[in-house]
Amino acid sequence: MEHHRLYHELAHLWPILSPPEEYAVEAWHLKEILQEKLGPGRHSVLDMGCGGGHVLSHLSQWFNLTALDLSPEMLSLSQNLNPAVPHHLGDMREVRLGITFDAILVHDAIDYMLTEDDLSAAFQSARMHLRPGGVLLLAPDHYRETFVGPSVLHWVHEKEGLTVTFIEHADDLNPSDTQTESVFFYIINDHGVRTIEEDHHTHGLFPKETWLRLLRECGFTPEERNYPPYAGGYGGNVLVGVVS
Repeated sequence: MEHHRLYHELAHLWPILSPPEEYAVEAWHLKEILQEKLGPGRHSVLDMGCGGGHVLSHLSQWFNLTALDLSPEMLSLSQNLNPAVPHHLGDMREVRLGITFDAILVHDAIDYMLTEDDLSAAFQSARMHLRPGGVLLLAPDHYRETFVGPSVLHWVHEKEGLTVTFIEHADDLNPSDTQTESVFFYIINDHGVRTIEEDHHTHGLFPKETWLRLLRECGFTPEERNYPPYAGGYGGNVLVGVVS
């Protein structure tokens, strides 16, 4: 499996690069969808691929959350931010917690599913953890129809004397496969001492109809929702699957 430095030895940069407060509006949109589908009440939600727990930190005011992630370093960040939430280490394609939930959220961690088999395994795993009538929310950054490459995304964030410039170069080097390639650069100014780190990430890229078809095959009734995307055109996509 590809080694993503941001989720391991560079994980300490995550709260600076993408701070929790930036997720408040998106979390509100997700909350609205869940409450529409499930009705009122403090429903149980599993966040699969929770990362640093930034979306989770907002949703926990409305729901009973449980968290799962593949990276011990990211899971530790989330545990520190969300100490009241149970956390589990595991792969969303293989995990079997022996618990069912009212809803499951797979935020943009779903982008690391690189093949249709990966997507199906994640959907089947989610299906096994949902009660009848339960809801699956997916938030892919791109569909094949909307991906534009090569593209460059960048921003600068600062916290407590540590300034990080983030640059992402994303491209679809082989349009015949289901993957895109991103190169991340982190220019770190730590109280006047500068270092530059490089990181490589591969993401899945599928036509929207592939997502809908695989959801149906895994026992969901799917529908598409949207909300305002991030800067640079990333995100804003939500797929909702209700257990059939």
